[in-house]
Amino acid sequence: MAFTIGEIGGVVGLISAGIVWMDRYYKGRPVVSLTTQNESGQTLICIRITNTTPYDIAIIGSDVRPAIYYLTEDRDTRSLLEGQAGKVPQFMLKPTESKLLILMPFIKNGVPLEIVKKRVDFWIQWRRGNATWLWQPPLAVCTSTDAIRLYGLPNNKPGF
Repeated sequence: MAFTIGEIGGVVGLISAGIVWMDRYYKGRPVVSLTTQNESGQTLICIRITNTTPYDIAIIGSDVRPAIYYLTEDRDTRSLLEGQAGKVPQFMLKPTESKLLILMPFIKNGVPLEIVKKRVDFWIQWRRGNATWLWQPPLAVCTSTDAIRLYGLPNNKPGF
């Protein structure tokens, strides 16, 4: 009888440790999501990064798979050229602060690469401000080129 109680206690302890670890893991992560922004009457598709933690975070890079889009902080000529060349935005976010990164398509031979219907995954690399040396799992936004066109094209309402 005592042996069985010990086994049950060990299993319950492992399950409790797993739950605590998952709670700590998700509690200390920023939130990323696909969103839109209206700029001069044009709808832009963006990735919003929100720091929900009580400490600063550093956004140290991003990866788009497949590489048919790039992220940029604004639509200035310099930012667009840097994005086309592969430079990714890097910045810090204070607690409760948000930042929008605009999705822009890569263009090859005068044609945007987003023409083909594909799944697109955006991976945001980040670090905690109080432990910048410690690797953190990337933040993901998973979508498709169809969804991006649906929300970003003018007059995209059904029936029009």
